[in-house]
Amino acid sequence: MELITAKYVLPMEGEAIEDGAIATELGKICAVGKADELKKTHQIGSIQENPNSVLMPGLINAHTHLDLSGAFNIGQRDVTHTPDYIEWLLAILNHRNKSSIREIIIGIQGAINNLIAAGTTCVGDMTCFEGIFNIIDEMGIRAVVFPEIYAGAGEDAQDRFESAMAIVDKYLDKGSDLIKVGLGPFAPYLLSKNLLSIISQHAKNSGVPIQIHAAESFTEMEFFYDSKGSIATTLFPAIGWTDELPPPHHKTPIQYLGEIGFLEASPSIVGGLHLGIRDFTTIARNMCRSIYCPRTNHFLGHGMFPFGKLREHGIPIGIGTDTLNGPTGFNLWDEMRFVSETAIMPTPTAMELLQMATIGGARVLSIENTTGSLASGKSADYLLIDLPECPTPQLIYDAVVRHTKPSNVRKVVVDGEILKVC
Repeated sequence: MELITAKYVLPMEGEAIEDGAIATELGKICAVGKADELKKTHQIGSIQENPNSVLMPGLINAHTHLDLSGAFNIGQRDVTHTPDYIEWLLAILNHRNKSSIREIIIGIQGAINNLIAAGTTCVGDMTCFEGIFNIIDEMGIRAVVFPEIYAGAGEDAQDRFESAMAIVDKYLDKGSDLIKVGLGPFAPYLLSKNLLSIISQHAKNSGVPIQIHAAESFTEMEFFYDSKGSIATTLFPAIGWTDELPPPHHKTPIQYLGEIGFLEASPSIVGGLHLGIRDFTTIARNMCRSIYCPRTNHFLGHGMFPFGKLREHGIPIGIGTDTLNGPTGFNLWDEMRFVSETAIMPTPTAMELLQMATIGGARVLSIENTTGSLASGKSADYLLIDLPECPTPQLIYDAVVRHTKPSNVRKVVVDGEILKVC
């Protein structure tokens, strides 16, 4: 049994422990507490002392599109104006169609290296590229992969649906400890009512998680209420949908998804910025989760994230980076700082931000019994980061969020295996 000590241990489901430690064995956490106490109560084989470090769970990036790595780098784009969301979405689809397999593989490998460098030990990825399973397995990161399903001309939607179902069945049978599989219907306006219902039912029967972009933009709200706007006039023709538009639903996207039974599978809602009063109750009643992608939402002008209302209704929240990966790539520290510096009311505390980026991410990916916090019985997924200047123990969470960069992440461990050390 190995004892890993640190000046501060941040379990995430408990208060910070000064002069703390975790005891690990065979890739599992056996105990968490004061270092001196664990030395007395456990048979320790080796001790790794880290007096100038903070020990915490690995970060969990709850929503990415790794196969789009390199398509949109906020550091290389004009951010002086808000792009049109539908033009952005069509550019994503076009990038996928034009990218070679080699380009996709190189992009994914680079993205995962950036994730690990910043201290991310687990990722929730929505993708159209099955090869990502092998890449993730080779690179050692934990993941929940959501095969992506969206519409297109002719039989395209049916083909993507059948491919996603086959992938789910294939990887459920493989039973990997580090890689789980889910389902990723992209958005409610990009799939028929029947396909959404079938996907939801399949997820319930198979016990796999679902992610879906919903209530993300004003354009989406306009479409579901009046059957108008750029989804109808620009997106549908561009993807080959030439049939008559559906009649106005006069509902929010969440109301629509609830009405067709989709929410019974308790999906994670990527976006969830445009929610009516009843939507919060509907989301909570169906035990759905929420994923917040701060910089992508801001860049696309989607609106303000309703953190306070979600917290009030007890809805779990995770943080993702979506398609914007930033100059250093998929950096959740930048996402957390962005939230703390922008006008979300009420502003999450530093501890809440770190919880969203760890145990919150585990909850939205349905792996909270495995990872996301430092607790006995969970996998040894943890980070050692440089100890920031901190006047009192009560301010350690704030100091960690404000000062940590990838260069401050000294050690990254997943399931007991070291992925980064410096």
